[in-house]
Amino acid sequence: MDNNMLNPGLVSPPRNNNGKERRNPSITPRKFRRFFTPRSRVPTHISSARKALQDLAAPSVNNRYQTPDPSSPIRPSSEDHAQDENFDRITTRSFKRRKYHHTPDSSPCRPGLLSPIRSLHSSQENIDLDLDESEDDELPTLSNPAKPLVPLVSRGFAGQLAQRQMGGMPRAGRSYMTFPTTDWRVDTADFYTAPDDAYRNTSNEGPGNCVPFCVASCHTNDLVAVGDEEGRVRLLETNPPKSQQSFQTPHLMFQSHSNAIIDLCFSEDDYRLATASGDQTGRILDMMTQTPIAVLQHHTASLKQVRFQPGSANGSVLATSSRDGSIRVWDLRCAGKPVQDTLVHPEQREDSLRFRRPSPKSGCAINSLHHAHARTYRQVQQGTGVEREDVPSRRELPGRTGDVSVTALQFLPSGQEHLLLSACEADASIKLWDIRSVHSSRRGVPSALSATAPPSSHENWRPFGISSLSLNTDGSRLYALCKDNTVYAYSTAHLILGHAPEMSTRNGEPPRRRHNAVTHQGLGPLYGFRHNSFHATSFYVKCAVRPVRDGRSELLAVGSSDRCAVLFPTQERYFRDALSYTMSNLTLENSTIAASTGGQLPPAKNRANNCLSARLVDDIPIVRMGTPLIRAHDNEVGSVAWTNEGKLVTIGDDFLVRRWYEDRERAKDLRTMDEFGGRRWCAGWADVEPDWDVDDEED
Repeated sequence: MDNNMLNPGLVSPPRNNNGKERRNPSITPRKFRRFFTPRSRVPTHISSARKALQDLAAPSVNNRYQTPDPSSPIRPSSEDHAQDENFDRITTRSFKRRKYHHTPDSSPCRPGLLSPIRSLHSSQENIDLDLDESEDDELPTLSNPAKPLVPLVSRGFAGQLAQRQMGGMPRAGRSYMTFPTTDWRVDTADFYTAPDDAYRNTSNEGPGNCVPFCVASCHTNDLVAVGDEEGRVRLLETNPPKSQQSFQTPHLMFQSHSNAIIDLCFSEDDYRLATASGDQTGRILDMMTQTPIAVLQHHTASLKQVRFQPGSANGSVLATSSRDGSIRVWDLRCAGKPVQDTLVHPEQREDSLRFRRPSPKSGCAINSLHHAHARTYRQVQQGTGVEREDVPSRRELPGRTGDVSVTALQFLPSGQEHLLLSACEADASIKLWDIRSVHSSRRGVPSALSATAPPSSHENWRPFGISSLSLNTDGSRLYALCKDNTVYAYSTAHLILGHAPEMSTRNGEPPRRRHNAVTHQGLGPLYGFRHNSFHATSFYVKCAVRPVRDGRSELLAVGSSDRCAVLFPTQERYFRDALSYTMSNLTLENSTIAASTGGQLPPAKNRANNCLSARLVDDIPIVRMGTPLIRAHDNEVGSVAWTNEGKLVTIGDDFLVRRWYEDRERAKDLRTMDEFGGRRWCAGWADVEPDWDVDDEED
């Protein structure tokens, strides 16, 4: 026997590579209890954290993905490979699925023991393992079993929307979806207004109320400007903080004209506000001081509309239209003579002199289009244009006989801002102008770039005027609100046919148009929007488009004489199939109507609600996908506007200004609840079919 073994003290202690003495690990009471505590004394209670870690242990995770398929790549390729000295590989040599347990006897996760361990180590170690052969073929029972996967088609609208966005369908071909994403009501059915969202326009000249005529929204904030019949401008905040004033209190109010304000428009930076009034003048107001900086006073009749030019003009160039039939283009950078503001009181005039506020200047008209929509000799020979002359009213000059009121203006987007669109009250023809071509003579009729043909249905009945023009987000579609209770959609690329270098911006600035050039012909409308609740009986009914921004879809809002506003979806994917179907059946339908009526008007029983559109025979598709916003107004809804946050503001002849929100649950509650307790009092909502509010579970 070795002496070192008899005398352990003579053996030198082992050392590490760094020369330090390596000592035996010390045994602490915690380590002793951990390794030498009998299993019978192990506590049966397991904490939730330890139980979660047990579910993530290697045996449980491996058992989830075991497969009996011999061709599986995770199985051993042969028996020899399975009989390796490594314990992990030895345990997988049996093709029979067994359970592997590394937990104490008292663990609730232990249903049995392993047969491979007993067969391999029973001859070397005296381990008495009880094996229940009846449990060898059973799978382990996990404490948190995995939940079955629910198909997207069974997850309601959200799942169907996700499935449609990823390009998948439940099965090949078309399938029915309870709330399909192609349903246009997804964009229009969520609007509502509450009693707190109404502002009553009161009079400042005496007791009572005054009618609001127009509304315009800012581009950079949530303010809207409302012009009334007394010439005052009110600024309302559509999204006020809770600590400040509500929508029912005006943010600011000031006098701008001595007569009614017909139209309003903000510049792109919202520092200037342009007004068009019935006192035959327009004003440019500085919104920082609410004082006029320019007065536009060259029209001879009441103004109809005013629009700022977009792009590089930066709020310095604008256009106005008037009842005298003229269009004028103004440049505020051209210096004019100072004028005396008659609306300023003597005390305010002294304050202006004290603070050195400059007096407003007279606006400089750099271009004038007189008789913009009068009939030319060629139109008279061709039988197009106005069928009868415009008779002046009692208060107008007799010399205005024959003047056609220009009721709508619209600049094309930035890049083509030198092009101006106009419409009149006499017919549904839209003209395209190049404002760089100077027309200052009052003699003769100016020549436009192009003029669209009115709908052919008007030729069989009578002409109808246009009261409002609006462009969509990218400027590819032009919407014209016509007095035949239809909103026509035009393609801006087809406003002029043939070679049109004036509309091209590829090679820098487009060339100027030659003087006295021939007016080209443009295409008519592509299709139209109609609804049973949409009727335009006055020129105060306007339209507005909500642009695509911050995930909000594009919508077309129009006023109506039926005491409501109507929303139309403008995404053509909603009604592409309807357009193709209508075009294929349009010829047959028109021939049937003409044969049944003998070329005359349809029977009186088909003229529901005195609808003029029922008397027209259309040659274009008509889309009837619209949602009326009901119960909010008690009289005609005129002007409408969209805020920069996507809210809708409507004004009516009932002296109310309404603010509309989007909320699916609130709109659904207002539609489905009853009148008990006045829960619907002074509220409004989007009116859709009853099947829209039915849940998936009820289906």
